[in-house]
Amino acid sequence: MQKLDLEFTCISRSILYASNDLSSGKELNYWNFAVSFHCSLSHSNLIAKLKYIERSCGRHRPGSLSHEVPIDLDLVFLLAESSLDSEVEYCMDYSFILKTSYFIGPLANLHPSWIHPDAEIDLSMTLKNIKELSPRLEKISDVS
Repeated sequence: MQKLDLEFTCISRSILYASNDLSSGKELNYWNFAVSFHCSLSHSNLIAKLKYIERSCGRHRPGSLSHEVPIDLDLVFLLAESSLDSEVEYCMDYSFILKTSYFIGPLANLHPSWIHPDAEIDLSMTLKNIKELSPRLEKISDVS
């Protein structure tokens, strides 16, 4: 969070969640949270900045979801303006978000009323409708 604080403004963070990944044959534990912030970077420059932050925190190899990595910053959506009512400039595929339980909880906590451009319901209702994901997410802290 300190590195994000240095780079961006108006930062908000969701509750911290813990989740497990058993897909690699060994139990890996992850901490997950969503962050919202303002910046004036283009999509490509923002991606480059997030990769820079990952490297500065010790991530030097690509890794995948089933490998241990010190940090993984994913851009879920980027708005052309600073409001959730603004035009969406970039958005991660909704089907991918639905398949990855570690995205739904933190996103719904941070922006419960946001509706993905491909969805017909908000994130709060999306989380409620995906009952099978909830055992894999555990709230471990309040927003700090």
